[in-house]
Amino acid sequence: MFVLGLQGSPRKNGNTDIMLQAFMDKAAAVGAVTHTVQAAKAGIIPCKGCGYCEKSGKCAIGDDPMATEIFGLLRQADVVVAASPVYFYGVSAQLKVLIDRCQTLWARKYVFNLKDPLAATRQGILFSVAASRGRQLFEGVNLTAKYFFDAIDARFEHALTYRGIEAKGDISGRKGMDKDLDTLIEKTILPMADRKKVLFISREGSLRAPLAAAMVQQRHGNRICTAFAGTHPAPNLSSTMLMAMQTRGMDLFYRRPPPPDQALHGTLPDLVIVVDNRTSNGPIPGVKTLHWPLPVVPADDENAVNRLIRDIEARIDSLAGTIEKPKDKK
Repeated sequence: MFVLGLQGSPRKNGNTDIMLQAFMDKAAAVGAVTHTVQAAKAGIIPCKGCGYCEKSGKCAIGDDPMATEIFGLLRQADVVVAASPVYFYGVSAQLKVLIDRCQTLWARKYVFNLKDPLAATRQGILFSVAASRGRQLFEGVNLTAKYFFDAIDARFEHALTYRGIEAKGDISGRKGMDKDLDTLIEKTILPMADRKKVLFISREGSLRAPLAAAMVQQRHGNRICTAFAGTHPAPNLSSTMLMAMQTRGMDLFYRRPPPPDQALHGTLPDLVIVVDNRTSNGPIPGVKTLHWPLPVVPADDENAVNRLIRDIEARIDSLAGTIEKPKDKK
């Protein structure tokens, strides 16, 4: 599984940074792959409020790190951790810039009625610290987090907030924080870490493999973690495939085909499924491989893509029957 941290403090090695890193270290120790975006250093261009995303479904800014990297990371993440100190009862300006750019994902969800394949399982977590002790101290950051996580298709169920944290490093001596983080790992990371990892592979990874991965993820995401790859990856996903899935309410935008060794964030899958009618060779030595001989279809043929989708749908339930639930292990 993949845990994405969004570190919103502009202060390097400050309290927010320390707290987030402690959680990420614990997540990595139980098998999660982790990555942290330092919002203050990311170079994100602020939202222009132009409304382009509500008309086109994509951001008008297409060449900054938000467009080229961070949207994709948000779409890959099983857990998103937003961390920020309290500034004037809100999140930091650096994190707010990142959040505001997610108006694009809000538009895809609420204007275009699209749902991410990970929507049923993705979780959002808030970390926040503040120097004062007011009763309503964290109301602002909680509201921002609530609507941010909703926009990115994540369930916001957990927040760790601490008052009276001011001097740099104060959080390190906070009594009970380590136990709080352990409890959070048990509630959020461990239940997802044991899911079976299934990697779908085709030659270009732009049509058949992402289709199969997304459809299995949407239907069986509580038991299976899926990814897709291409042995000769195309630069982008098939636009016809993206549109075909959008007609079914599924959003695969902001994803690109990686090579097999970069799928699943470099971890080995439990099962590889080659969705190609030309070869059944196992592309990853030592990993069990199944073969779905799905035909090559023209990327611009909508009818052929729709037939392919129906073919994949017919295979999904038989796959689920071969995947053992973690709780069924003896």
